[in-house]
Amino acid sequence: MFFVVLPSDKAGSGCLLMVDRYQLKRKLAELKAYKGRQSSFTTLTIPPTKALADVISFVRAELAGCENIKSRVNRRNVADNLTAILSELTKRQFSVPPNGIAFFYGIQEAEGGGTAHEIREILVPPAPLTQFVYICGREFVVDELLAMTQPKSLIVIVLIEGGKVTIGYLRGKHMELVRDEDYYIIGKTRAGGQSARRYEHIRDGLMLDFFKHVGRLLNELLLPNITNIDAIVVGGNTIRAQEFLEKGELDYRLRQKVAETVISVSQIDELGLYEAMKEASRILRETEIYAERQAWDSFLENLMKGSSTITYGKNEVLEALKAGRVQKLLILEDSPDLTDNLMQEVSNFGTELMVFSSQTESGAQLRGLGGMAATLRW
Repeated sequence: MFFVVLPSDKAGSGCLLMVDRYQLKRKLAELKAYKGRQSSFTTLTIPPTKALADVISFVRAELAGCENIKSRVNRRNVADNLTAILSELTKRQFSVPPNGIAFFYGIQEAEGGGTAHEIREILVPPAPLTQFVYICGREFVVDELLAMTQPKSLIVIVLIEGGKVTIGYLRGKHMELVRDEDYYIIGKTRAGGQSARRYEHIRDGLMLDFFKHVGRLLNELLLPNITNIDAIVVGGNTIRAQEFLEKGELDYRLRQKVAETVISVSQIDELGLYEAMKEASRILRETEIYAERQAWDSFLENLMKGSSTITYGKNEVLEALKAGRVQKLLILEDSPDLTDNLMQEVSNFGTELMVFSSQTESGAQLRGLGGMAATLRW
């Protein structure tokens, strides 16, 4: 089996970069699922800064050293993998691509004495490799490539009510619950006079302590990763959220990343985070979730107009794609039809591909139309 993930020719296109990342994520999941014996799996990642001649010399030396491996089966597996890699490296006109290249070669022993399965995967990643890695083991090492599948940007959503805070990380179009905490604050009293004023003074003090607690919590969570944070969106009860921004002692470096708009969210919990995703995309227009929403709104607008340049449903979309009619393909990330063959057809016809999150409102609506939709060239 041979597979190459090619880097996008249009590096400035957010949609194309998103697809490259998704393709890589799918392929790495396959590689991580393989399990071998002893040293039957060989991982070799070559950064673009590494001279090809040095890599070839290194592989030849390792191949010669295989004779020292005691286990006959293990020795044969390592030698077979290195021989196959060396063959690729020494092919005429081979050169290390601008982003580097990664080899994942292995021998998957069949259960019950059947024929062994050769794994021969070569990946050219969508971003430059930085580490030269050579490891023989029972599984493939994909750490650096796996990091490329995560959006570098991070949007932090903080929802606040009196005594309640929920914090989530929005990476790309996926939400992760980070904190969901309650902080005891006494309720309001119906008593009047001096007792009421004293009671409210105590309550105000507890509320201030709560705001400071949230500020310290955010400082602790976010400052170590501040360079990757694009924005911090604060919301929930807008009055309490605004009070927090005034009194919460948030570090000045984080305060600079707080969005100007405080969003109103009815629930301060994990469900509230998903409600906040939609609102956040409206004020942070550079996000992937905003791009997804824009594409979906455009599709729905054409659908309502009865336009002949859109279609939806698996059979209709795939038929149009095979005919080269699809300009933009919208598909859910968990669709069983999102295969290598589909990716190849998208590439052949120059179709723009947008992979929709299953967590978003747009994704839920796309699922209701069969999980696939398209705008057509004619």
